[in-house]
Amino acid sequence: MTDGPALLVQKIYRETEALYARLAPEMGQVALGYRILYGPPRRCPDILFIGFQPGGRTQDALDGLAEGQHTSWPSRFEFAAAPWPLARAIRKIFSVEDLDQCTGLNFVFFRAPSMTAWRQIPRPVRKELERFSLEKCEEIVKALCPRMILVIGLGTFKALAQGLPVLRKEHARRPDVLAREGQIWGFPAIGVAHLTGSRINRHDADRLAAFLRDKTGFHANPASLHPDM
Repeated sequence: MTDGPALLVQKIYRETEALYARLAPEMGQVALGYRILYGPPRRCPDILFIGFQPGGRTQDALDGLAEGQHTSWPSRFEFAAAPWPLARAIRKIFSVEDLDQCTGLNFVFFRAPSMTAWRQIPRPVRKELERFSLEKCEEIVKALCPRMILVIGLGTFKALAQGLPVLRKEHARRPDVLAREGQIWGFPAIGVAHLTGSRINRHDADRLAAFLRDKTGFHANPASLHPDM
């Protein structure tokens, strides 16, 4: 892939590598590498997924380095096949065939096992990493021109957009928001409660899945074909 978006993203990988090389000595034990894209820089993807930050610890950082995460993107959008919990949760909502027309990236490129660990980085260093990531995330989004942005985590959505609540929990102690709608950098966007970190009962999970399929026009995965997703 050598079109305009790919060339831009390759440049951003090089810039990220240079920044990380400069700041890693000041990051202490949280110098765990980085990850930008979770799939190819596809032009006009049906959905561009945005998460907050790659998680994991030292072994994840080593695995990522071995897989080439510092230099390029995977050949297939990982939510369509990866075994980790968030990818499996996404496949309970959308079909693999639809996910193969999508891609995703992080709002903060640099890996951390938790927000507590991330905040241990000296504030000026952390803020520089966050500013850089936000600026480059915007560049990538505008270059890809997604049909829709889907943000995983309402806190991450709030950092990028205002948005209005469009779906709330039912039959729960509090009618917490499940989804918000708004715009991010001029593109229609939906933010959802984190699909693995939030306490969402089966009823509300089904409602959220139906809402997202209705908004995107995507299909569900037949349970008979994907029983373990």
